[in-house]
Amino acid sequence: MTKETKNLIKLAVAASVGLSLAACQHTAVTAPSPSETVKRNEVKMVRLPFRIAAEDDKTDTPSNYTLNGISLFLHSVNAGHADVILLDSSAVAPERIDAIADHIKAKGLIYGGASALGVKPVDGEVTLYVERHVVIPPNCGSWRAETSGNDINNASAHHGCSSIANLGLMIANPRDLIAGQSGGNSTAAAVGAIYSPKSIPTGPTMTLSLDGLADLPAPSGGSDNK
Repeated sequence: MTKETKNLIKLAVAASVGLSLAACQHTAVTAPSPSETVKRNEVKMVRLPFRIAAEDDKTDTPSNYTLNGISLFLHSVNAGHADVILLDSSAVAPERIDAIADHIKAKGLIYGGASALGVKPVDGEVTLYVERHVVIPPNCGSWRAETSGNDINNASAHHGCSSIANLGLMIANPRDLIAGQSGGNSTAAAVGAIYSPKSIPTGPTMTLSLDGLADLPAPSGGSDNK
């Protein structure tokens, strides 16, 4: 066997070993494979519409029938503190919009104002929208086995999935998963209230003194001693 042939054999063996090692190499930590994709909650915004017709008498003041219809719709969609109520109108007096807005605020709901949102309403009509964010939790049922070695101990696809899903189901306002609320740190305020409670105002006080009680005469009996 010639020297050149021996060298070719060595190169072929080395290439074969290199391919074998490459096949065993697992995905890098910084570039997870599709099976290692981190599960996340998905937040979607939906708007539930309700048509508010013009009054039969052509006035701008909402009738009891109109206000009761609004209340019934808000109750049917379970409008709550995390929802924002919006109004879209065409050729409607500002007084009518303000009256409907006051009715919404009186229910403790958030009124987001009036703006063009969807299909333009007919003149005299108002479209009420309940803007709501909903959480779609990830599917945590993917327990497929790893298709390659995991020598560098990368996290699997389902790692932490249940914690993420539970967070999405527990949060009061799904909008906070997109952008947190501004205006102060409520957690810090709550902890500060525990360690620095406000002083409780007290009423009038009365001070008692026992000085001189020993010098008082003893009470007399109910009958004479014989």
